[in-house]
Amino acid sequence: MAHEASEIFKALSVPSRIHILSLLKAHGPMPVKDIAEAVGMTSPAISQHLKILKSAGLVDAQRQGYWVPYAVNVEALHNCCGHLIQVCACPSCHDSDDVQHEETQTEQLLHKREMLLAELQRIENELETLR
Repeated sequence: MAHEASEIFKALSVPSRIHILSLLKAHGPMPVKDIAEAVGMTSPAISQHLKILKSAGLVDAQRQGYWVPYAVNVEALHNCCGHLIQVCACPSCHDSDDVQHEETQTEQLLHKREMLLAELQRIENELETLR
């Protein structure tokens, strides 16, 4: 789990890759050339980023003749959220000792999940405005 999570987080540590992933989420499968035009990068640069995203399991590519559309691996994104929640949800992350004693572990994890999803949505909205 730790190796898989670290590869995913490493792949997402570059803003261009997050931009590519967000673009694929919003528009569905796209070939390298279209991604490059949308992101404003060269096709070789996009290919390198896609190689890393594919290696981390975040995108899939299915050759269709000469066309190779890249698409988001939805299951991998869900797993990514799970890894992030698992890493970020810890007893020392609570606001106060009273809250820690009153809530069950499940309630604490659900609360952290809501906070992380809200932050993820905020980041995605911010990325959308940058496009």
